[in-house]
Amino acid sequence: MKKLLFLCCAGVLCASDLIGVDSLFKQQSGIRSITSLSLLSTGNPNSYRMYPNISVEGADYAVEDTKVLSLRQTLIYTLIKDLDILTSFGGNYRREEVFDFNTFSYTGNNLFQFNSWWIGLMYTAPKVFDFVPQITVQTSIIEREKILDEKQNFYVHSQSFKASLRSYSDPIVYSVYASFDHNKQRKFHSGKIMYGNGIGVGADASLILSPKFSFDVGLEQRIQTPQKIDGYQSTGWRSIPTLSLGMTYSLNSTSAFSISGMAGGSSSAPDSVFGISFWKKF
Repeated sequence: MKKLLFLCCAGVLCASDLIGVDSLFKQQSGIRSITSLSLLSTGNPNSYRMYPNISVEGADYAVEDTKVLSLRQTLIYTLIKDLDILTSFGGNYRREEVFDFNTFSYTGNNLFQFNSWWIGLMYTAPKVFDFVPQITVQTSIIEREKILDEKQNFYVHSQSFKASLRSYSDPIVYSVYASFDHNKQRKFHSGKIMYGNGIGVGADASLILSPKFSFDVGLEQRIQTPQKIDGYQSTGWRSIPTLSLGMTYSLNSTSAFSISGMAGGSSSAPDSVFGISFWKKF
């Protein structure tokens, strides 16, 4: 039964709620760990932030193709019954293929950098009918960002709110959720940039195929408000729809391994994101 419960909860990996698997451990204390490695590919000029939700950041310029390999560590700890504290930090390697209009040359840029550190709280409310409500509030502590050749650190400049309803109907675990991301204005030497705020709705489900294995699917639609540079609007509203597919395998009663793939459905979304995650309770 413990292994079956693990798969019921771990199946949400491929959807956007990467910490939803933590419901497995709600009756236990201690530290829970999620280690994730992802590869993002896109042929548009956008730069993307993947945590806590997909959003576009940076100012568009002549990037032909981008590959981003990211490593992220999330830790969750129960403070009191139904209330958890979480922290997440990570870095990435970015490869950009760029056309330089000054020299009319095609070059590649490589960048290794610390990406961001977030902290937040997650509250799981009492069951309502057949659904378990959950609210997650997070804020960035530090974010390292790059515009053209300029790098800057920004402190407490992004916040995220997410509310979800989860339920289980044999053999499927499913949930629906809504989220809101707020971004403060970034001040670079080259200009002031307002990335825009994000609103998202989505649903995910896990089909339990055996006591150790599940098939996972997720759908999400995100909308991002227009970006502004020095007070002037530089983009329109962005639509970022995504479809995720994956699988989760339970190694034992305290750990699981997941593989997922995500495809974007518009010119503002990344082309694809491939992810591998390892979940562990200590």
